[in-house]
Amino acid sequence: MYEVITQSLSAVVDFTPEELFLFMQRLKPMSLKRYAFSLKEGQICKSMVIVYKGGLRYFSRTEKGEYTLGFAFEGDWIGDYESFLLQTPSAHFIEAVEDTEVFTLSYADMQALYTQSQRFEKFGRIIAENLFIEAAKSKRNLMIQSAEDRYMELLTTQPKIFERLPQHLIASYLGIQPQSLSRIRARISNTKLT
Repeated sequence: MYEVITQSLSAVVDFTPEELFLFMQRLKPMSLKRYAFSLKEGQICKSMVIVYKGGLRYFSRTEKGEYTLGFAFEGDWIGDYESFLLQTPSAHFIEAVEDTEVFTLSYADMQALYTQSQRFEKFGRIIAENLFIEAAKSKRNLMIQSAEDRYMELLTTQPKIFERLPQHLIASYLGIQPQSLSRIRARISNTKLT
């Protein structure tokens, strides 16, 4: 049952079986129905979340609309890391895009794990580095890549998104309107036919 979680953890750090057991003891299960929130703007992100089954969307709202910052599916970690580390109110939302089963790791439990082994500290550092790299890459891509290039990169790196999410959420993640995404898809389809 926990294979998705243990594979995800072991992909980051080579934990011993005892360390995996300690880690798993700290995780708390939580179920979310589609469209339910695990975090709302103004709340403090009290836990990081690893997806066991289903999917989550990390996004912001402004007067111009919603901006999707990322998605998490089976084996992925998600949370507002800034709010989590500083224990300050979040400016973001995390919403289930499907009926979803997750495990949460609270700030206190994460700190307790850090004292148990250097591997846990390494795990925390690598997760933080990966979150930083993803945020920086996303920001850079929005600034320098065309919408079509962003679409092609997403299609190449995360094809499951196109099978599991509606077009308007994909467009939001790419920083474009759904109509623009339809045009890009049509243009690429026409290019493949010729």
